[in-house]
Amino acid sequence: MSADVVHSLLGARAWITWRRELDLAADLGYFCLTTLSGFQTIGEEYVNIIQVDSSRRHVPSLLRRLTMVLFHVLIPYTIRKGLDWLERRLQSHGLQEVPIAIREFLLECIPVARDLVLYAHRLHMAVFYMQGIFYQLAKRFNGVQYLQYTGGLQKASDDSVSKSFRALGWVTLAQLAGSALLGTRAYLQQTYRKGTDLLGGSDTHSEVGGQVSPDRKCALCLGERLRSSVTPCGHLFCWGCIHDWCATKAECPL
Repeated sequence: MSADVVHSLLGARAWITWRRELDLAADLGYFCLTTLSGFQTIGEEYVNIIQVDSSRRHVPSLLRRLTMVLFHVLIPYTIRKGLDWLERRLQSHGLQEVPIAIREFLLECIPVARDLVLYAHRLHMAVFYMQGIFYQLAKRFNGVQYLQYTGGLQKASDDSVSKSFRALGWVTLAQLAGSALLGTRAYLQQTYRKGTDLLGGSDTHSEVGGQVSPDRKCALCLGERLRSSVTPCGHLFCWGCIHDWCATKAECPL
């Protein structure tokens, strides 16, 4: 809803620029009205479950709920913003005091760090499928579990369902292992190509003096395109920018 309002009033460029902050504000507002206020979320109310602490006898304290919400909402946002800031600074040569070799190494490590965050989330989901508790990492770190009310409180699990979910957990682990192998293979191939380009003396940089070349600029974020993607009409954008755009409006921004 907040994204639609900003998109309508301020335009697509402002929405692209502030979309993560809008999501952050929306999540914080939602959890303030539900979890922090002592109420169930819509999903919890629908399946008739309540949050309890590790003893399974008490509702989590306000401090525990606050810590869980902040961990769930702020930590992923902080990691994304921190990596994006570091990447921009390194690409714009803003950290002149850092040796070039270290800057290049950090630039190569940033995509790996993003992938590791994604893999950690998927690994946690696989563990959740097999154990049936701690759906979110924030709940695992804060010891917040669920109890289901069916005339009396009981642990929210079902043996008949657990077998299928455990199988899904193993499938998720296999998929995660395959993705990790493919990612490692792609990284090694990219490293090999860079080494070959350096030996051949080719120059693959598209920036001159820290400025983004016009043929490398994304029309939405106005920065250098990352993972360039083309629309059916032939326009080029960052994959993240056009993906977020099409999630709300399935047409070319131009």
